[in-house]
Amino acid sequence: MNRTFHALLLALFLTAIGLTIFFHKLTTSDVPLLPNQAYRSWYVEAKLSLDSESPLLASETGLPTQLEFHLPQASERYEIVSEDFLNRGFARQIKTFPNSANRVAVFTKEDDDGSEFLFYRAVIRRRPGVKPGTEEIPISGRRLVDQQLVRFGENTARVQDNLKENLPTAEINALLNEAKKQSSDRLSLAKQIYQIALRTDDIRVQAIQRNLRKEESTPELAAFLLNRANVPARVGNGIFLRSDEVYSTDFIQWLEIKEGDRWLAFDPIDFSFREQDRYLTWWYGSDRVLQAEGASNIDLEVVVQPNIDRGLTSAILEGKRASNPLLEYSLLRLPLASQRVFQVLVLVPIGALVISILHQMVGLPTFGTFTPILIGLSFRETGLFAGVPLFILVVIIGLLIRAYLNRLQLLIVPRLAAILTATVLIMGALAILLQSLEFNLGLSLSLFPIVILAMTIERAALMWEEAGAKETIIAGLGSVFAAVVGYYCIINPYVQHLAFAFPELLLLVLALNVLVGRYNGYKLIEYFRFLALQRQLKQKEG
Repeated sequence: MNRTFHALLLALFLTAIGLTIFFHKLTTSDVPLLPNQAYRSWYVEAKLSLDSESPLLASETGLPTQLEFHLPQASERYEIVSEDFLNRGFARQIKTFPNSANRVAVFTKEDDDGSEFLFYRAVIRRRPGVKPGTEEIPISGRRLVDQQLVRFGENTARVQDNLKENLPTAEINALLNEAKKQSSDRLSLAKQIYQIALRTDDIRVQAIQRNLRKEESTPELAAFLLNRANVPARVGNGIFLRSDEVYSTDFIQWLEIKEGDRWLAFDPIDFSFREQDRYLTWWYGSDRVLQAEGASNIDLEVVVQPNIDRGLTSAILEGKRASNPLLEYSLLRLPLASQRVFQVLVLVPIGALVISILHQMVGLPTFGTFTPILIGLSFRETGLFAGVPLFILVVIIGLLIRAYLNRLQLLIVPRLAAILTATVLIMGALAILLQSLEFNLGLSLSLFPIVILAMTIERAALMWEEAGAKETIIAGLGSVFAAVVGYYCIINPYVQHLAFAFPELLLLVLALNVLVGRYNGYKLIEYFRFLALQRQLKQKEG
């Protein structure tokens, strides 16, 4: 069978499979064809890593016997659309507390072969058209008992006795009297007390800190003093929901006081009070987000993925996911950290197709085959205006170092290792220099693929020796041009959506690569060469 015909049949077969899966998913699962940018929701995922190698674990299998983990809560601003758990080997129970909006998931070990990871995932949606002034949530997390603060998970009687015996009442009263003299109402009193809580060098503040369970944060200490002044106050804990790509986040604390029928959050930047709509509330109080029995070394990572694709979310949540294997067994069911990796990986074949067309059909000279697409991927983080000049600068400096090493006549492997080391040092020096000049994009230089840069420098040096400076510069400019073209292809939101929501379309990319690989006709650049040659012949004939 003719190889070209064979390649054509393979390309048609791959195309048929990819389009069949694509249209089936499109018609049966309601996965949208185009991204919808009008849907404001987030995937929030918490991953609990249980360290089975820790010598401090009480259980024989190395897994904790019980964990208590706070869960995010619905509020006037946000609603929880759905929740999923992955807790193999652990029984799960959701606990709520009277007069409290806090929720706690209790995981109890019941299987010796349990997983070393526990996952919690929720879809959070911003409520539309919310009017302020209606939220009515009592003080939670910390509750008042005989004017003393009690934390979740502690022995109430022991805490009360300890506070009654050791609490520095004189220092507390002195601080409160100082704040009251400079205040005219409850809000101004809260501002003054918050300022007092910031005085870490005040011996009265230090005395209060020493007698509490642990070193309190500023919002916790301010809430403590406000409650002693009979002002309802609480500490909120939550995360900030951004609108960019997948990111890991930490918990943030803030102070709230009750004013009428509303809880107002204190902004320490401008010292003002307003409705708390900046953060997703996870829990109220000074408790830890996670408490465990039988383990002392548990890592918690909270990952957030903005989901601006309305149709895609509807397909996952409302599109009969369990009855549709195309959704049940898809990239959308992976943990968010894994999804973040595949959101980049699915773009690599598309960029590689662009490079292969530019190389095979256009005839664009480059340093290597896939170097431009990897550089183009790094431009997603650095941006073109910073990435292109930084890339060129690193290569030029690397070529100078390579020229010096060439005089030593090193063997190829040690020489490559030396160039790799020099590349890392160059990138580090440039990052420090640009940061000192307050040019923060210099730190993004570390995102360039180091090994690819080192190989680019080596290839450019060899081409300089064999083909001369002109051909090397042309190939270098061709590499940058190909990287820019690939960059614009992979940052397109439609390309990103189609590649991740419909990865079966990569079969079409594979089919196109097969066809391009069998192309042996003239390249576009060769037409221009022959055109110039034809003109020269005509001039000679004339």
